[in-house]
This record gives sequence, structure tokens and C-alpha cells, in this order.
Amino acid sequence: MKTRREFLKSSAMAAAASMAGVAGAPQFAFGQSTGGKTFVKVFMRGGADGLHLFPAVGDPIYYQHRPNIAIEPPMGNDGNRAIDIGDNYRGMNPNLAPLMEIWDAGRMMVAPSTAMDDGNRSHFDNQRWIGTGARNDLIDGYLNRYMQNVDGPNHPLRGAVLGKNSISTEASGQIVVPAIRDRNGFSLDNRNLCAGNGCEDNQMTDLMREISSHDVDLSAVEGQVRDNQLIMLDSIAEVQAAGADYTTQAGGLEYSGSSLGRGLRLVAQLLKAGVPLEVAAMDWNIGWDTHANQIAGGNNPFSDPNFGYHRRMREGANDFLTFYRDMGAELDNVVVLVVTEFGRTVIENGTQGTDHGHGSTWFSFGGPTAGGVAPDISTLAVNQLRNNRYVPTVTEYRDIVAEIMVRHMGMSENLISTVFPNHNFVNHNLFSRMS
Repeated sequence: MKTRREFLKSSAMAAAASMAGVAGAPQFAFGQSTGGKTFVKVFMRGGADGLHLFPAVGDPIYYQHRPNIAIEPPMGNDGNRAIDIGDNYRGMNPNLAPLMEIWDAGRMMVAPSTAMDDGNRSHFDNQRWIGTGARNDLIDGYLNRYMQNVDGPNHPLRGAVLGKNSISTEASGQIVVPAIRDRNGFSLDNRNLCAGNGCEDNQMTDLMREISSHDVDLSAVEGQVRDNQLIMLDSIAEVQAAGADYTTQAGGLEYSGSSLGRGLRLVAQLLKAGVPLEVAAMDWNIGWDTHANQIAGGNNPFSDPNFGYHRRMREGANDFLTFYRDMGAELDNVVVLVVTEFGRTVIENGTQGTDHGHGSTWFSFGGPTAGGVAPDISTLAVNQLRNNRYVPTVTEYRDIVAEIMVRHMGMSENLISTVFPNHNFVNHNLFSRMS
């Protein structure tokens, strides 16, 4: 006899399949059996300073460009200095110390000079274009295009935006994905049923409940839709059940209540409950737009726990470590990629901050991630910078994402030009670890 969860799971798949044939109904993707790989994309919105996250401690010019905000090179156990990661050029921000467990295990990759090469320095433009995978406002997000073109699980939760209520550009498009803030905050987004900023007035779930409450002609199309809505609502209950009495298995660590902590916890809950989540998008927001006061005052300018920027950075690093431990051996099936829309100016400004730049640091862990530092700059000399001010592009972001999709998710390399139009893929072998 099927358990309730098994019944709900099989019913939700049947409902999704039926709805796909109803005009105007949400569309889902169908194909291979469930139980594959998962790609989790985390966005540092605001333009994170890659030179602050992973400072160029091996470059004397770094300290000339940033006389006040440069992080000193490693020395013993001094918690106000950069952390030694075994690289002659780069160190790690002391507030990211929890990540060292992942780094030391050889499961983490840092790409310190990554950018959308044809982007600009507008938050809104670059976030949108990185999300669509091209300098084009009219196409679906690249995660959605991936789902449209690659066979995947027969499940409405194949893709999701987690930890927040609005749909990320990467995930938006023809295939409907849910936005789940936490186990009790679930919404479905449809571009034709949204109003307000970020779809704050989302009419999809309201309509689902309204339709399912009516008496209808069960032999007609509306009867099929009503039945499918009821099943879909039961699948929402399944999401809630996945989080009920959930115990984090991370050696005493717990997820924070931030959007990042909620999102990572939901990924762990859903995957451990057997939900075939394939792509997930979430945000890590700590105030990355550091035009001023990028460091604290006093004796611990780079690691003061009372300084919000530092505290939230360490909280996020702790969430990543919690997820790393919580997933255990299942981390072989999950890649987490942490991204931002652009970096900051190499030279600090007059208010102990930095302004909008170009290249920044992206990093990943899990799955076939090959640990270490990706191709990087070798000097911060002005004549080697983009426009004499910005970190140049050494690794194009689309190459990183495409390699994850091919090496980890199993997508055909022939589809890269579909997911990322007009992009010439370069394979950097950043995801070549053998499990």
C-alpha cells in the first residue's frame, strides 16, 4: 500500500502531466526518471567586492590601491588578517572562516576574476542579463531554458526559487516554478498573473484555491483543471511536510533565519524527502553595495562581530558550512554556485568603500567541483585593469555555468548555445573532480 507521501508524489506528477495539455495551464518538463543532480545558484545582489572576499595578498599593488581597506596577509592565528588558502596570490576574508572546512576538503573552487564580459555597471541591467544569459531583456532565464531543453523529472518542483517570495530572472520563463520563502510560504508565479514589484500581488495560488472550491462539470475541461489544482495544492502540503520536524545533521550547526539560510535548508529538506529538485535559485543579501564604510572602526576593522557587514558575511559562510555538513555524502549530487552581478573598483574611494566595477569573485562547492583557484589575474597594475579601474574578465561567467550544466547535470554540450545564445564556450575544467 502506498504511503500518503508516495500517493501525493505520484498524483502530483500525473496532475502536472494532465495540466500540460490544458490550454493556458502551467507548463512542466517531462523526460527521464527522477533522482539526478541538483544545481543551486546563490546570488550576492549588490555587486560583491571580490577583492575583499578573496584579497590579493600576494600583490603589493593591492595595498597601494587600498591603503585603508586592504586586508593584511596571513600571519599565525591573527583573526583580523586574511586566511591562508595555500595560494601565493589569494587569501580568504577572515569572516569567511567557516568555509575553510570545505576548502581544506578540496571541495571548493574560487574564480576570482569572473564577469559577464559584455555587461555594464548597472545593478538592474547586469542582474537581469546574467539571469537571461545574454544581453537581452526579452528571453527566459537560463535555468528555465535549461529545463525547457533538457529532459528532467516529471515533477512541478523540478525547479524552484527558495528562501524568498519573488521569482529570480534565472528561473523565470515558460516553465512555471514556485517561489518558496520557507516551508509555510509557498507561491506559484505566472507572468500573466502577477502585479506589483517582484510579483508581490501573486494571483496564481489564489486562483488555484478559488477554482478548487467550486462545483464544476467534472466531464469538462474545468473539471480536469479543478482536480489538478487540488493535487497541486496537495503537493504544496508535501513541501510543508518535508520540513516538519526536520533535524539538521551538521554537527551542532543550524541554518540562520536569513533568506540564504532558509533557502539552503529548503534544498536539504526537499532532497532528503525525495523531491527531485533539479535547479534552485536563492539570494545571499548582506549589503554588498559597499560605497562607504566597508570596514569597521576600532582594533578589528576586518573582523568586528558587531559590524553588520562582517556579522552577516560570517553568518552566510556558516550557512554554507551547515549545508555542506547536512548533505553529507549526498553533496556529490549537488553543486552550489555563488555569484554576483559585478565587482568593485580596485582603488578604494574617499569614504573607505568601493564603487561599481567589473570582475569579481564567484565560488562553488560540491558535486564535481575541482578544488582550488580558477584562472586569475597576476597583477593589479593599473595598465592591466579594465579601463584602468576594474578587475578584468579572466573567466566568463557563462563558461562556469555551462560547465556545471554539462559536467554535473549531464546536459549535451550542443545545447550550450541554446541556453547561452551566441556564447563561445571555453572549458576551464573547473568541475572535473571524480567522486
